[in-house]
Amino acid sequence: MKPRRTARVLVFDPAGRVLLIRCAVVRRDGKLFVFWLTPGGEIEPDEEPSVAARREVLEELGLELDVRGPVYMEQNRFEHMGEVRDNTDFYFVARCAAEAPRMQGVTADEIALMQEIRWWTAEEVEAALLRGENLFPLDLARRMLEFGMSVG
Repeated sequence: MKPRRTARVLVFDPAGRVLLIRCAVVRRDGKLFVFWLTPGGEIEPDEEPSVAARREVLEELGLELDVRGPVYMEQNRFEHMGEVRDNTDFYFVARCAAEAPRMQGVTADEIALMQEIRWWTAEEVEAALLRGENLFPLDLARRMLEFGMSVG
């Protein structure tokens, strides 16, 4: 199984909402998988996770933010580009104005993958999970409450 390291950022607005990106990918079985996740992406070889976090926010949202952390790490497995990956996510926190982010991508794959961005409250995250929507990380509402107020 191929290892992968990512830097993900919980970006909060002044109201304490978190920014998520809706993505859609076609799996190996041909089925469309739609999910919401925090901005971020793969850490380059020899790149520090905090540098990757800042780079990813700039590439995906056009923002230069004060990124703090990592505040926690999470290990998981998932399919990426047709392969199952043994993944480690490094999570960071940042804050920006609600109107500041704009969705963009760097590569053609990113542009095709990212469908929209949206601010979410912890309650909206919980309700979406109860409806069966795919949001990552799975404990996002708890993490929002844990880290949202600590971002100055």
